[in-house]
Order: sequence, then structure tokens, then C-alpha cells
Amino acid sequence: MEKIIKRWYDMISINSVNGHEVDIADYISEELRKMGLEPHYSYFPEDKDAKVRPSIWTILDSNKPGKTVMLIGHIDTVAIAKGWETDPLTPTEIGDKVHGLGAMDMKGGLAAILDTMEYYTQHKDEFNGRIMACFVADEEGLSKGTYQLVEEGITADYAIMAECRYDNVAIGFRGRYSFEVNVKGKAAHASHYPGVGENALIAAGKLVGKIEALPTLAHPRLKHGTWCVRYIEGGNAGTLVVPENCYIFVDRYVVPGEDENTCIEQILGAAKELGIEDKVDVRLKPRVSPYMQSFALEEDDYLVTTIQAKFKEVTGENLPVAYDPSVCDSNILAVSLGIPTITFGPSGGGMHAANEYGYAYQVKNCAKIYKLTVAELLK
Repeated sequence: MEKIIKRWYDMISINSVNGHEVDIADYISEELRKMGLEPHYSYFPEDKDAKVRPSIWTILDSNKPGKTVMLIGHIDTVAIAKGWETDPLTPTEIGDKVHGLGAMDMKGGLAAILDTMEYYTQHKDEFNGRIMACFVADEEGLSKGTYQLVEEGITADYAIMAECRYDNVAIGFRGRYSFEVNVKGKAAHASHYPGVGENALIAAGKLVGKIEALPTLAHPRLKHGTWCVRYIEGGNAGTLVVPENCYIFVDRYVVPGEDENTCIEQILGAAKELGIEDKVDVRLKPRVSPYMQSFALEEDDYLVTTIQAKFKEVTGENLPVAYDPSVCDSNILAVSLGIPTITFGPSGGGMHAANEYGYAYQVKNCAKIYKLTVAELLK
């Protein structure tokens, strides 16, 4: 078995469900040490004591002046879904597919990064500058692993996120925020309503409709933002009380030009139109990690055209650009660190579901494409 495929299989066999990434981190560290590279362990604050959720990074320096290329991927998976027809922690070949947890998302990408790093440890004369490899925890959660790397000051001139998208290269992503909206009413005995009391549920219901109808900015490629009221709660079915509070949870995807402040202003504006602005409070939902902002590279960006050219060199096919409606760690690299970032890696099917699978040929092709792309960027 080729080494790149063996590593892919080895990592599929390691349980790295979000919340316990240490075993796969140790495996990757050992592989890096075998190459003569020094792995650095990074822990986000909540894991400083337990140390079961490390991210790993390393740098290969040509000892010649030049730029830095970052190859990055996440080491965690989602939890094991119900309905698996094979052992999710045993790589199982069925036809041209390899089934296993993380086979698509994204242990094939990790194997391709390791293969690229090993190649260049043996061919340091073929590039200038530095190659950085990052293997991060918690992408399936709050991306705390990547945010910790930001805190530690890691940076690069180019970044390739080895996420599972093989038929196109993502060069832009929307951003995302979550908001908590509290609507106030006035409690009273239900038998006296509506003569007395103010029902917060009624006001909130009107506001919910207004929120989902709010306009968003448009982007030529990312299309537009979206509003989604995901949860609403208020009142008490067990007491004869007019509801005095109602909680609304709002999910908001944004495009460039929209941020948390513009979104809050829109919600408050909708409340004002209803005449209830004095009864509505809005805040960004607190969370440990920052929210991800939107970005988009130009289609003629050097990084974009380079990987397209190398994809064609390896496969003989064209690699179209794509713009993703969701978010991932690429947003962090592109916005928080200002690194031109593309997202491209071996893919498959069944992501976040039972019977997930990937393709060996894509894993091998991506390693070839990464090597050629690195050589071009660091020539």
C-alpha cells in the first residue's frame, strides 16, 4: 500500500470525534518527526489543563529567502451517526470508494498535506521560503484550534485549506452571526387580558415576520445574505399569566459589507416600524470564539490561477471557482489573518452522515497538485 493511502487509512482508524483530538494529533506529530520536522502543540484556553484537544503545526524552512505557504486542515470529525453499514473506524473498500468516519471530511486532505511535507523535506532545493503545515482541532465545533493559532501569531503569504471539495476551488465564503432578541411585555392575570397586560408573544410574532423579510446586501458571486429565525420561546403553559418575555434566536449569513452592527440596526429598525422599539433588546449571542466574517478573492488572484493550472496539469480537466454559502476555518485565515486563502481537497460523499466515503485517487491527486502549487508559489 502506498504510504499516502496508509496514512489516510491509519487516521480513519483513529477516533478523533470533536472533543478528543489528542490521539490523531499524536499520530501526526510522530509522522512529522519521522520526516525530521518538529511538531508544535497548541492548546486553546479551555484545554490548557486537560490537554486532550491539541492542534499541531510545523514549519519546513528552505533556508532561502522567500514567502510562506500554509497547508491546513482539521483533525476532528463529527460524532458517529446512526446507520453505518460498516465499522466507521475501519477503512472499508467498496468498489472505488473507501468508507469510514472522516474518509471525506477530512482525513484524505490531512494525508495529502503530510505527503507534500514529506516530499519537500527530501527536496528542499526545489523551493524558496517556508512551508507551514497546520492540523487544527475543533473545526466541527467553534474553530477554537484555528483561533488559537491566530492568537499565537501564526501567518503566511498564501493558504490552502485542504477541505473536501475536489470539483471546484472555493475562493469566497459568506460570514455568519447569531443574535439574541428579547421582547418585553407586561404580565397580568390571563382572565383580564387583553384589557390588562401586554402579550410579549404577540409582539415577538410580528417581529419575527419582519426579521425574516429584512433586506440583505447582494454580492456578484456570493449572491446575498439570509435571515433565519431558528428558535423562539416565551410564556408558561402551566400558569394563567400573560407572557411578559419572549426570546428569539436569529441566525444571519452575511456577504461583504454586512457585519454584526448593520444586522443589529436592521432588527431594531424592524422593531421601530412596529412601534415596539422600547420593548426590544438585541445583542450578538456570546460565544467563546469570534464570529466569522465574509470574504472573496478575485478570480484572477495568483493563488487561484496557480492551483487551477496545476489541477489541469494533473487531471487534464478544468477547475472552476466556487463561492460557499456557509463558513469554515478559511474565513478565519482570510479575514483575521489577511491571508489569501483557497479551499480545495479530496472529497467523496456522505459528509456528516452514516457511510461516509472518499476516493483514493483524489487523495493522491491532491498531493500532486499541492506539491506543484507550492513549487510555483515558492519558486
